[in-house]
Amino acid sequence: MSLPVLILRPKDGARQTELRAENLGLKTVVDPLFAVEPVLWSAPSAADFDALLLTSANAVDHGGPQLDAFRALPVLAVGEATASTARAAGFQVAETGNAGAQQLLEQRTADRYGRLLWLAGEQHSDLDPGARRLDIIPVYRSAAVPLGAKAVACLHSETIVLLHSARAAQHLASEMDRLQIPRGRHQAVVFSGKVAKAAGRGWRSVHTASRPDDDALLSLASGLCQKK
Repeated sequence: MSLPVLILRPKDGARQTELRAENLGLKTVVDPLFAVEPVLWSAPSAADFDALLLTSANAVDHGGPQLDAFRALPVLAVGEATASTARAAGFQVAETGNAGAQQLLEQRTADRYGRLLWLAGEQHSDLDPGARRLDIIPVYRSAAVPLGAKAVACLHSETIVLLHSARAAQHLASEMDRLQIPRGRHQAVVFSGKVAKAAGRGWRSVHTASRPDDDALLSLASGLCQKK
């Protein structure tokens, strides 16, 4: 028997994960825990920066017309999905990292792209820019929503739960407690040790991907989906 894979990412990211999962022959249930929406922001002068840092495709999808001012800047993108979205929107992607924003910065000497503008979400991780100047402007937010009916129905039986962020893990754990859904029958597949910690205790098992991307996450999930 093949176990379902529960995808809780915001809509756009969830669709990308769903397609990758289906290509692996996995049975999926998609029910986002967050709704992504734009926030008001004012664009600084593009001349003050050497490059644009994008860590999510949401910045491009929800940044609005202010993005036009920065299309001449090279883009440092985290993840191929972010890079593809940026290219489709007319940006020139100079670098693509696949192991997180911090590693992307550390792999570049400070004399390259010394002044960065990070178009981020309201909830974002801390980055150490080193000798660089890093300005951060939130251009979107992910608003938490209650656990949906499809997810609740899926969690009535054994499920492989994908968790892409610590915030998602914390929110899901809170929602499962609120709805009195036991974790003991479910297996969590997570992006990192930080996400695993946020998911809390009580799961049947918690598995951490070898690197923080969908391919690694789904490869791990695929091995767990065949119920013995």
